[in-house]
Amino acid sequence: MAGGIRRWYAWGVVSLVVVCLIVAAMIFTGTRRDDPSFSQHPGFDAYFAAHPPRTTLPSPVEQELLRRHRPHFFLPGGHAGLIDFYEDYIAQGTLYDARGGVISQSVDQALLNAHKADPAITFEHRQAPDAGQSPTVLARIDYDDVELGEEAGRFTFLTYHAVFRHSGLAAGLVFWQTWAAAFAGNLDDWHQLDHYTAATLVLDESSAPVALMLQQHNYQRTYLLGEAYELPADGRPEIDVAIRSNELYPHAGSRREHRSVRFLDPVSFKYMLNAGRRPLLAAADITDPAEEQDYALAFVSPDDAFYTFKGRLGARRSLPGRDSPPGADYNTLPWMKPLHRQFLLGYWRPGRRGDAERLNLALERDDWRAAFMQAQSAVLETNLLCARRWDSNCAFE
Repeated sequence: MAGGIRRWYAWGVVSLVVVCLIVAAMIFTGTRRDDPSFSQHPGFDAYFAAHPPRTTLPSPVEQELLRRHRPHFFLPGGHAGLIDFYEDYIAQGTLYDARGGVISQSVDQALLNAHKADPAITFEHRQAPDAGQSPTVLARIDYDDVELGEEAGRFTFLTYHAVFRHSGLAAGLVFWQTWAAAFAGNLDDWHQLDHYTAATLVLDESSAPVALMLQQHNYQRTYLLGEAYELPADGRPEIDVAIRSNELYPHAGSRREHRSVRFLDPVSFKYMLNAGRRPLLAAADITDPAEEQDYALAFVSPDDAFYTFKGRLGARRSLPGRDSPPGADYNTLPWMKPLHRQFLLGYWRPGRRGDAERLNLALERDDWRAAFMQAQSAVLETNLLCARRWDSNCAFE
């Protein structure tokens, strides 16, 4: 017994030293004022030059479609709730130039759009005392060709961005992660602004809903209707907001834990498929829905600063991962921007042996993401045809 205690104590001391070294390294290798925004990652400029964002609002018909399918969002108890991006966030803060000089302390949609193309600009939010908030979800519609097997169809993507004042870390951190993170920053306010929290309902070429896509951390999940998710009778997806991190998951009637990682690198991807070891920085998102959030639905054009701002839409902070994001269109790597790729690469099922086997084969190639996406497309085609028939005897591959 005493030997076990000594071993536990020794392990704890070693772990504490390691954690301290990690935190120190993060502090001394943190972001600097001249560090580029994620919008400057190679490939974004070329992608948006070839695919310029739409400059107009959704048409009346498109707006009606977006209203018809607007999601139900369920919050955990005590959550601060959704906000309006411009009225509750941008209107309360300061816009800075590349040298830290004040551009304006009275920022609105027009001013933010006037500076949206400059990656050196930073907006820092300062919540006004006793300020209220107006929960608002921004909706847009996009179209993309999706190839499934030998057939291609023009799919419709209805995307809804829930906006939060700040983003925290996953609620299911293990004890040493909690200690290290608490030493380094605020667990509830890890970085300002959370607007990558997007839910996308996917409609096929016949305008029938076929899948729900949810952004979770730095990756997408595709839930096929009839297989992994059922759309309610009113046609509006039901979505749970995770405690602290705000990540989105299909609604459940009780508390749930969800595996999560920062990025889907090979080790993390295997873990998410229940086919590999737990990475060092894995954690669990926790959903525990307590109440539905009422909100207004609003529309801005896809070229608006909400989507396309190249600078930072929140305060500069010294630790990696605590710096705030650019516009919502910079939600993934440039190669992954086409919606059909996000749709296909996001189709994976934890515990499904076939998915794990296809991933292992794909990892033998340098372009493993493209290889896995191609392999999954054939499976998705089969399962989508099955789901369309709503055959209770269908066995999904």
